[in-house]
Amino acid sequence: MHIKLVKKIKLDGNPCRKSARVLSEIEKLDLLDKIDEIIAADERQPSSEGFTLARKYQVAAAPFFIVENESGLTRVYTAYHRFMKDIFQISVSEEEEIFEIMAQNPELDYI
Repeated sequence: MHIKLVKKIKLDGNPCRKSARVLSEIEKLDLLDKIDEIIAADERQPSSEGFTLARKYQVAAAPFFIVENESGLTRVYTAYHRFMKDIFQISVSEEEEIFEIMAQNPELDYI
């Protein structure tokens, strides 16, 4: 299995908040060595590899994961909690899952 993590870099050169949080959590869980590639979708460079992959897989938000298995099947995960559960059999906290849902759906904040 080959795992790519696409993280977003903002115009000011800093990682987006969600990308930084996911990467920190992966480091905390000591799983960083299981990620084969970390690729940047850099707002300062719209032609960066991360943006190319986002267009290819029609992904609108970062971070996201691209997982290629041994038989060549590729699966894209836009939800961190689903990625962790499917790939590492780890359930993230309810708080983390809610944070992710809110980040992907800012209109829900008005409820």
